[in-house]
Amino acid sequence: MAKLSQRVIAMVNNKGGVGKTTCALNIAAGLARKDRRVLIVDTDPQANASLVLLGARLFELPRSVYDVLLEPDRHIREIIVPTPMAGLDLAPSQASLANAELNLVSVRGRERVLRRSTARGLEDYQYILIDCPPSLGLLTINALLAAGEVHIPIAMTYLALEGVGQVMDAIEAVKRDLEHPALSITGVIPTFFDGRTRLSKEILQSVRDYFGEVVFDTPIRKNVKLDEAQSHHQSIFDYAPRSAGALEYESLVEEVIRRESTTLRRESARQTPR
Repeated sequence: MAKLSQRVIAMVNNKGGVGKTTCALNIAAGLARKDRRVLIVDTDPQANASLVLLGARLFELPRSVYDVLLEPDRHIREIIVPTPMAGLDLAPSQASLANAELNLVSVRGRERVLRRSTARGLEDYQYILIDCPPSLGLLTINALLAAGEVHIPIAMTYLALEGVGQVMDAIEAVKRDLEHPALSITGVIPTFFDGRTRLSKEILQSVRDYFGEVVFDTPIRKNVKLDEAQSHHQSIFDYAPRSAGALEYESLVEEVIRRESTTLRRESARQTPR
């Protein structure tokens, strides 16, 4: 069997409150449960993913992604910490990251700092998930340049597609203007789906019409257990393994894994001499 290429996936949406961090955490946990080695890189100054995974321990850490971005010689390996979830490690964020965009202005090659730091030394991770802030500034641009794929969580609400055009424009700009043509959207995750309402179903269909086959078949419904799990610093699989949220994320993770072969074929095609 062909060796799985490492997948570096940026979780992106410039609209807040769409479940982006919840998706990153539970997809990562689900992949780790399937014997994949996973790293979450938290580039959101709110540090929600880091807080869920580490709790109060986060505030005791001497370094974070901020140090990697502002100290060009520091490799991301130096800040990675294990989490309580087997197979899942974290490059943490802290509140100081809020100052990164301002301080990066004077850094040469500021858009590519994260890419340089993650380009080597992380080969033992099969998945690297980058949790991005709800903006399209330098932190998100760094994440897009470091990634090969983009997953976009979209809430099934009236304003679901608001701002998505800006995300698409940012991805195209990174591909074209920043010379990263290999970047591609490989997943759109419907979140906050309510199958009881006609509106939610219509919005989901609109998202499928807009994005096509990259939309995952599994929508993630509103589920209070997902919020409760985070407050207990656990994945949905550990907190409520029989809940609807756990079953849905289990199905979503299976879809992510099934797309590994597609990623491998794409990588092979890119490496084949023409």
